[in-house]
Amino acid sequence: MNRNPIRIVAVTLGLLLVSIPALAHHGTNLYDMTKTTSLKGTITKFEWGNPHNQIYFDVTDDKGVVSHWNAETEPPAVMAESGWTRKALAPGDQVTVYLNAAKNGATVGILQKIVLADGKELVARKQQPQS
Repeated sequence: MNRNPIRIVAVTLGLLLVSIPALAHHGTNLYDMTKTTSLKGTITKFEWGNPHNQIYFDVTDDKGVVSHWNAETEPPAVMAESGWTRKALAPGDQVTVYLNAAKNGATVGILQKIVLADGKELVARKQQPQS
């Protein structure tokens, strides 16, 4: 059998590069799901799209240092069931964000809810009835 070693290496590397993001994307061990963090900030960007919406916001600490955060949400269809729309958030909106932050200290997390400046709450997923 005549196998081209360069082709085998290229195919192997290609498969590896394609599979790593899929594994990392669904890694729930990246976030502290036992603790909800609240952050006051300003929306900089809201991306409505599959597989998950992305909310970008800036948080300024008491020393004036700005940190750039990203919160991942459920897919748009799930968010729509909870009353969200693609225009639910706009750059400049002042918000309080409740999320499960990354365990490693990165400024990313999984959204639980957002409270707008007027007090309106946008939950990340439809609340399940209590049994």
